[in-house]
Amino acid sequence: MGIELFGLLILGFSASVLAFLLGIGGGALIVPVMTVFFGYPVHEAIAASLVVIVISSLSLTSVNLLKNMVNIRFALFMESMAVAGAFMGGVITVSISQRSVSMVFAATMFLTAYLMYNSRSEDTSLAERPEKTSEFDNDYYDAVEGRMKYYTVKKPYATGSVAGFAGLASGMLGLGGGVFMVPAMNILARMPIKAATATSNFMVCFTSASAAIPYLLKGYLHPSATATMVIGAVLGSKFSTSRLTKVKSRKIRLMFIFFVLYVALQMLYESVHL
Repeated sequence: MGIELFGLLILGFSASVLAFLLGIGGGALIVPVMTVFFGYPVHEAIAASLVVIVISSLSLTSVNLLKNMVNIRFALFMESMAVAGAFMGGVITVSISQRSVSMVFAATMFLTAYLMYNSRSEDTSLAERPEKTSEFDNDYYDAVEGRMKYYTVKKPYATGSVAGFAGLASGMLGLGGGVFMVPAMNILARMPIKAATATSNFMVCFTSASAAIPYLLKGYLHPSATATMVIGAVLGSKFSTSRLTKVKSRKIRLMFIFFVLYVALQMLYESVHL
């Protein structure tokens, strides 16, 4: 039991680091590791993942808000669709098999990785504040370059529709939704990757909290495993916000692509073996 709890502590820590760098919440790491390596039932793994994501996102977002990395207006706009999708996804998954759902999302993630790889990789931020074109336009301080950067948000409604789909994914698979929201904000809305990941971390807190409700009502939460991972996640968030703030955007983008491919392969594997 001691070794298992230590492993869960490391898992929570690792998930929080991934959440900071990629804005994905960490659920795509927690769910497969808990089910494959620790033998937890998939519904318990999803419930634990969603709770850990909420705590991790709160911890990371408190720092990102102070640095003005989070586009709050745009996040709340997208969350209006994501939260509804998350709750619906949770209700669906506690009642049905995940085989067909996992296959659909695996295919979607392969497509997401392809779009991220082939999309324009230039910096979408601006050196000077532009004339305001949208209520969602924002700025942030880039710690790597040591200067302010500005950006305009494109296609907000198209990006918002993806957020609804991301919420559904969060509820059905415990992913947090960031694995879809970050590419949508980067590719469709043309937000810089750092602003997109910080905004995603803010959003997945609400999305995951909504998605967790059906699982908690069904009694799927495993208290000791979840509490251990929460402790690891808090430690991981403190480490990330103090040591990893100067990671370059290009590295974040490449890490995100490889991570999405990993999740797609994992979900495809699970769909075959369910």
